[in-house]
Amino acid sequence: MPEVAVTPIPFFCVIGVYIILMAVIGAQASRQTKTMHDYFVLSGKAGFIVSGIAYATTQYSMGTFLGTPGQIYNMGYAGLSITLPGVAFSMLIPAVLIGRKLITLGHREGFLTLSDYLADRYESSNLSGLLGLTMLIFMVPMMGAQIIGTGILVNTFTGLPNWVGVVFMGAVVVAYCMSGGMRGAMMTDVIQGVLMFSAAVVAFILCVKMGGGLTALNAELASLGEGFMTFPGNNGGMPWGFYVSNILMWSFLMMGQPHLFTKFFAMKDHKTMFNSVILATVGMFVSAWMVCWAGALGRPLIGELSNPDYVIPIILQRGLPPVLASIFVAGIAAAGMSTIDGILVTATSAATRDLYQKFINKKATDDQVMRLSKYVTVIIGVIVIIFGCFQPGSIFIINTFGFSGLATFTVPVLFGIYWRKATKPAAYASIIAGMISVVAFTNVPALKAMLHGFHASVAGVAVGSIVMVVVSLLTPKFAASEDTLRRHLLLGQPAGVKD
Repeated sequence: MPEVAVTPIPFFCVIGVYIILMAVIGAQASRQTKTMHDYFVLSGKAGFIVSGIAYATTQYSMGTFLGTPGQIYNMGYAGLSITLPGVAFSMLIPAVLIGRKLITLGHREGFLTLSDYLADRYESSNLSGLLGLTMLIFMVPMMGAQIIGTGILVNTFTGLPNWVGVVFMGAVVVAYCMSGGMRGAMMTDVIQGVLMFSAAVVAFILCVKMGGGLTALNAELASLGEGFMTFPGNNGGMPWGFYVSNILMWSFLMMGQPHLFTKFFAMKDHKTMFNSVILATVGMFVSAWMVCWAGALGRPLIGELSNPDYVIPIILQRGLPPVLASIFVAGIAAAGMSTIDGILVTATSAATRDLYQKFINKKATDDQVMRLSKYVTVIIGVIVIIFGCFQPGSIFIINTFGFSGLATFTVPVLFGIYWRKATKPAAYASIIAGMISVVAFTNVPALKAMLHGFHASVAGVAVGSIVMVVVSLLTPKFAASEDTLRRHLLLGQPAGVKD
């Protein structure tokens, strides 16, 4: 594999400035964070710029800037076929189907988490315990995947062991999330979003410039094989099942991700959501298209790589002076940090509010929960750091496993909003059945073969939906009360929420 020159001094200087900036933002956020609503959802006062950038940066991760371009480097332009539909609908579909109702409910009922919504809709406080536990199980791997990516970047550009980057990134994110909660996470997301967007655009421009233009690069890519230019890609890398699954995963199933779900509770009003959708969609599309396109063009530009995940860092390193390359590599690291901070705050709320306050100690006050949250943030952060140091699998596999497990929450959310017959036992059963299905279809060869190329998350949601319908029809006496259904399914216009 072509070596990336080790440039530790510029890298450390840039990262040092970056740490100071994050520390200042975290300290400012801490001073402004007074209540538990502030800590978890910014008291529902986030404007459209912060909301849009925070949603986009939380969704985008190390996979967007390392794993996905690496996959497209291997398969060619077929890999770009999921970028347009996946990005275009990743925020639009959740906003249209659940966003407006969640903003209304969040302001009216004071919801802070996904568990708050589901426990209220299905009239079961114990449901929070199940949700909190399952969130932690799948969120730790998702955070671990991001932190592993930073270890790789630090090793590549400084020569230091991977664990140094893992510990460094974990410590920084824990520090500003512990001090400022969601306010700290969303404020830092704005800086990270600018870095991520810039890194994507610059990587593409460098590709075109170093390769002598798009025409020359495309001609050379075509000479490597017809598969790089056509569907389903080089060596059939993008079969139809995989293609459809990815579009579903990165658009429709985003509704089940607790760390993205919570962003709607933080938005100020419906107009904010509408503007956020536009901002996030445009930003995500441009950055994803540029960085993925650079992945495809990197094949003729760089040549054969033993690890294609490094295609974007290598392009940046070869085309820029060390200091500028370090700045934009920090943008890639920001992709991981922005995902971790959103998930970390959500995981903390799952442990303290959903498990502790609602299940273990129902007499705990909000002030006690807020204080506990700071300690729990550190504990979860340490667990993630240990996970990252051991690196039990590839970034792609770990991240996909975590995402797939959380995607099954889409079932109780959608049925809760749109079907009055959905019952409490059905909610429990659909969550458990969906998660078991994801694990089974991922690891059992015979079941995996039955999917014909579709991803296990699709099977998990399908099984969960069937279970939800069947169990609900069998347990009609456990349906929610008319008062609950009226609040959730027939929403009026509450005070403080504007159209």
